Amino acid sequence: MLDERQIGDLMLAEIESAETPSRVLDVEGAMSTARRQRRAARGTGAVLLAAALTMGALTVPDLLNPERPPATGSPGDAGKEAVTGLPAALTTVDPGRVYVRFGWLPDGVRDLQYQAGLLLAGPGVYLGATSSRRGDPWQGVSVALYPQGVEPPAPQRDSGRPATVIGTSNGPLLNGGASSFVAYAGAEAPEVVLRWRYAPGGWVQLRLVGPAAATTDNAVRVARSLRFGDDPVPLPGKAVGIPAGLRLIAVDVAESLEEPGHWQTSTRWSPEPVSAEPGRQRARTLSVSISRYRQVTDPFDKAYANPNTTVDGHPATFGGSRGDEALTVYDVNGATVAIDDDALLSSGGTRALFHAVTLVPDPSAWHTHLRR
Repeated sequence: MLDERQIGDLMLAEIESAETPSRVLDVEGAMSTARRQRRAARGTGAVLLAAALTMGALTVPDLLNPERPPATGSPGDAGKEAVTGLPAALTTVDPGRVYVRFGWLPDGVRDLQYQAGLLLAGPGVYLGATSSRRGDPWQGVSVALYPQGVEPPAPQRDSGRPATVIGTSNGPLLNGGASSFVAYAGAEAPEVVLRWRYAPGGWVQLRLVGPAAATTDNAVRVARSLRFGDDPVPLPGKAVGIPAGLRLIAVDVAESLEEPGHWQTSTRWSPEPVSAEPGRQRARTLSVSISRYRQVTDPFDKAYANPNTTVDGHPATFGGSRGDEALTVYDVNGATVAIDDDALLSSGGTRALFHAVTLVPDPSAWHTHLRR
C-alpha cells in the first residue's frame, strides 16, 4: 500500500496509500517499510512535497463547475434523488471519526479499508474495497472525501503520465444536486469515475476499477447506498500513555473478507502543529498498530516473525538505533500490538507505552466497523 514504487517509489507510495487499500495485513512488514520510508523522507521531504503538490494539482475545475452545460447521456434512474452527503463540508478532518461507510458493493470484494486524517498533500478521507488478488494491479471500489474547497485530482496512472479527460456525462441526482461521470485516458483497466458534492463546497469522488465492477449502473448503486455520518472510529484498544505533545494525525482500519477475522488498525501521532507542511508532520511519528494475532510458521510468509525477546511473557521482537525503537508483541489475548517510535519517546519508551495499551476484552472476536 505504501508503494507505487523510493523518490519515485516513496512519493508514489504515499499517493497510492491514499487511493489503494492494503493488500496484506502485515503489521511487522508495514512498520519496517514505514520506518525506511520516513528515514528517507527526512532527506527528501521537500522534493516529495513539491512533487505531491504538483501531482495533486491535476484537477479539472471546469468539470466541477455546476454552471457548466450538461454533457450527453445519463443513467435511467438519474431523476431519483439520493441523500448522499453530510450537513456541511469538512473544514478539518478528524482522524478519529467515521465519515462514510459502504452500503452495497459488487461481488468479489476481498479487503476493506478506511483511512482518515493526514494524507501526503493534506487532510482527506479514503474508503476502499479491493477485489484484485495480492500482487495484481489494484481493482475495486474507492471513495475519497475532500475538505472544503479542495477539488478531486485526476486518477494516478502506473505510467506516471497525467490522466487527461476524454469525456463526461451526466450522473444521477445525489445529495440534492448534479453529479458527473468523468472518463480519463490511460486507464490500465475498465474505470468509472463519478463525482458530486457531499455538501456545499465539499467534493466526493467514487472510482470503480476492473471489468467486474466498473459500470455506470454499479457506480450509481454504490453511490446511492453510501452512508455518511460523523461517528467515532471503533478501535480494539487504546493507548493512554501517548505524550501530551503529540497529536493524532491519521487512523487506518483494514479488514480482510478473504481471511475472516483478519484485521488491523493503526493510529499515527506527530509532534508537529497542524499548520506544518504534511511531509513534515509525517516524517517523524509515533505509531501504534493492533491486529488480530495469527500464528505463522512458514518463514516465506510475509507475516512470519522470529521473536527475539519477551514482554510480560509474550513473544516479541524489539529493535532500534539512534533513538528509534520498534516493538511488536504477539498473542496478547489474541492480538498483536506493534509500536514504532521515531525517537519521540525516551529510551525504553515503546515497552512503557505497551503497558499503557488497553485492549477490548476479547480482541480475537472483535471486528472493525467495515463489516456490513
